[in-house]
This record gives sequence, C-alpha cells and structure tokens, in this order.
Amino acid sequence: MVIGLISTIVLTNSNFLTKYQTDQTHAYYLFIEYLSEESALTKKNVAWFIGNDAQHVASFANNVWQLQTLKSDVLPDIKLSTRFKDNRGYVFSLSDNRKDPFVVFYPSGQSSGGEIVFDDAANNFTLKIDKYSSVEILKKKL
Repeated sequence: MVIGLISTIVLTNSNFLTKYQTDQTHAYYLFIEYLSEESALTKKNVAWFIGNDAQHVASFANNVWQLQTLKSDVLPDIKLSTRFKDNRGYVFSLSDNRKDPFVVFYPSGQSSGGEIVFDDAANNFTLKIDKYSSVEILKKKL
C-alpha cells in the first residue's frame, strides 16, 4: 500500500512537471499567432528576426524591412540552448551572427515556416511552424 501511494505521488508530480515544461512554449504559440495576425491585419509581410544576441520584428514596406517597436513582454524569453531552423535548413541560436529573418508571415495567413528546437535537460522537443502558420509539437525519440 505504501509503495502504491509513493508511486502515485511520483507519477502525479512528474505529470505536473511535464505540463509545466510544455506550458513554457505557450509564449511562443502566442507570439507566432500574434505575428500571423499582425501580417493579415496590416497586409504586410512581417518577419521575426533572431540572432546577434537579440530578437526583433520587422514589416516589409518600400522594399526594406522596417523595425517594429514591441513591448518586451510580448517577445518570448529565448534560452541560449534553444535552436532555430529556418525554411532553408539553417540551424542557429540567439547568439549567432545573422541578418536573415527566422520566419516570415504573409498577409494570406501563410508563413515561410521553421522550427524551434528545445534540447536541454528540461525539454526535448521541437515546435514546428508550418507554411500555414500552424504550430505543432514534435516529440523527439529517446
């Protein structure tokens, strides 16, 4: 009976931890949804740039990416261990030197697509952004 009780406690606590870890991706979901909607509402291409130890959003107008000012609480908190893979297959991190956008959202509701790879002690999965701006969690096999 004691072993059953301990097993229940351990399983309940580990399920809570897994849910908590997955919920950390909620900021990414919301941000991707925000960028897709922003592109549709403004009828402009909107891009998420990551690299050079920073992240920013820009819209495309007059053949130039124009920086948008966002409140800092809108941007997801990116860990240094998080990796990004753009639609051309380039893998990079927040600290890498980059000029190209990570993902571009189009007014049609589509996007260039990309992947956000969480591969650290706490998380081991990928968020995939498809060409329709939908986000899917891909679990990695151990």
